[in-house]
Parts: sequence; C-alpha cells; structure tokens
Amino acid sequence: MRHIVAVADLLSEAMPLRRLLKYNAHTKPHLAILSFSTLSSRYLMPQTAPENSPEQEQSSTTLNTSEQVQQHLGKGIAFMMTGSVLFAIADALGKLVTQGYPLSQVVWLRSVFGLMLIALVILANGKPRDFKTSRPLNHLIRSLVGISMTVCILVGLKYIPLAEVTSLVFATPLVVAVYSITVLKEPMNKGMLMAIILGLVGVIIVVRPTPDHFHIAHLVMLGFVLSSAYLSISARALVKTESALTLNFYIYPATIIAGAWFAWRDWVTPDFQSLAMLFGVAFFATLALLSITKAVHCASPAKVTPFDYSRIIWTLALGFLFWGELPDSVTWIGIAVIILSGLYIISKGRTRTAKQEK
Repeated sequence: MRHIVAVADLLSEAMPLRRLLKYNAHTKPHLAILSFSTLSSRYLMPQTAPENSPEQEQSSTTLNTSEQVQQHLGKGIAFMMTGSVLFAIADALGKLVTQGYPLSQVVWLRSVFGLMLIALVILANGKPRDFKTSRPLNHLIRSLVGISMTVCILVGLKYIPLAEVTSLVFATPLVVAVYSITVLKEPMNKGMLMAIILGLVGVIIVVRPTPDHFHIAHLVMLGFVLSSAYLSISARALVKTESALTLNFYIYPATIIAGAWFAWRDWVTPDFQSLAMLFGVAFFATLALLSITKAVHCASPAKVTPFDYSRIIWTLALGFLFWGELPDSVTWIGIAVIILSGLYIISKGRTRTAKQEK
C-alpha cells in the first residue's frame, strides 16, 4: 500500500501543469489528454546538501550546471524511452485481447480498469476533492468524445498492424496544429504549412485505399486522431480549474455507462490469464504515463518528446514477434513522412514556447 501512496504523492506535486499541457497540446496530445501532475524535484534530486558560503555555492553551481543538465537530460530520455516501451506493450496487449474477446467487452473493461486505477491513486493520495468538478458540462462532452477515442483505438488495434496504428496516433499533432492555426490564429510560416501538408500526405500513404491494403479500420483510426486532438485542446482550457487527475477520471464514465449493455450482451467470461491481459492494457498504459510524466520533469519536454517516436520501433518488434507483421515499402514511406512532420511541428512548438516564456 505504501508504494501506491508513494506514487500518489509523486503525482500530487505541483510543478506548473498549465505549462506542460500548453506545450503538449501542440506536440504530445496523449500527454495533454492523460497527463497527471508533473513530479516534484525532491524525488529526482538529492534532498540535502552541505551548507556552503555564497562564494562556494556560486562556484559549485558554475562547475556543476553542465553536468547536472546532462545527467537530468539522460534521465529524461531514459524515462521517455521506458514510457514508449510500456505504451507499445499496452497496445500489443490490446491487440491480443481483441483477437479473443468481443470488442464491446474489451472497450468496457479498458474503461472500468482505467477508472479504477485513477480512483485508487486519488484515494491513496488522500485528496477526494479530485473527484469534484466545477465544469460538469465540459467533462460530459469530453467523456462522450472519450467513447469515440477508446472504441477507435481498439478497432484499429484489432484489425490493422501495430506499426500502422502507432503511425496514425502520431498524426494527432497535425490536427492540433491545424486547429491552433485556423481557430486560435497562431502564426504559421511556410515550413509549418509544408510540415502539415506532408504529414497529411503521410497519413494518406499509410491509409491508402487500395484493395490489397485498405481496411475500414484505417478510417476508424482517423476518428481516434480527431477525438484525441479535441481532448488535448479542451484540456488547455479546463486545466485552469481542474486537476489533472480530475481530467483523467471523467474521461471514462460515459464509456462505462453507454457500453455496459453491449458488454453484457456480448460477454465472454475470461480466464485468469485473459483477465490479467485485459487489466494489463490499462495498467501498462498508466505506468507509461507515469514514466513519460517523469521524463518531462527531468528535462525540457521539447528535448525528450522526440524520443517517444522510438515507440514505432517497439511496436514493429512486437508486431513481427506475435503476428509476423512488417510494413511494406510504401507504408514505410508514409510512416517516415508522418514522423518527420511531427518532429518539425514539435521543434516549432518548442520555439514558440521559449519565446512566450521570455
């Protein structure tokens, strides 16, 4: 139990969440949608240090700053890579369970377990006020959109290769960038426009409607992209009054309520191993979230976020290991275009954030 309390304590620490969500809404939608509070530096750095004179402290700071920056950057990269591996495992488990159980049941259990894990963290943290909200209508809309997001990602995992699912997930920043430019009237240069156009071309290449490749699940995954983009954008407004745990908690209720009858109708009683895998989808996704949250605390999000694109490597490996999946040459081109476009948009998001902070 004390481990749960320790995790909850980590999640409750208050680095400025608005800054993280503002950055992530442009560059890392899954963090803007699901991000918990960033972690306290006291869990990542030594708590005590010998007292020195001001001159000694200044000298020590000058000598050690570069080393500390490199050390924490290394930790940030390691946590980001770990989170990417854990997300890939969660996706692989999702694909496995959708092969043997009705989609309605998997969607419902994924939401139930996700809600339980977040509620457990809230209770272990001793902050039941995180169950309260001052924006019920906004959460209702987000929860309804959450139905689309959960259903779409699991449909994609069930019917199309893991690597293609991941590449389409990485297309979400393109939608957020389009919204930021067209609705929020944020400045756009030619490079950003070209990155958005090329990214959308990459999506078309991956989804391409040819008889030997296309599946309706490719289009369903575009529903996931739009849903996750909406959730990331709406989080930017709600974070002023709602905690990150509250934002996460209220994504699931609509799916649980609306999907209960369908899950009961199609229910297949799982054995212990299958139940463990069903729980593992939510569990590993939550661990991944904690790891990525820790990564963006150790170092600048702009410096560690690109390493999340390593997830394509892990999903390729898992897809080949369990299902013999390997993208064809054309799909590889589409994946590469999406990743390069996303990395460019991340770099521009970093530049804008730096200018705004100055």
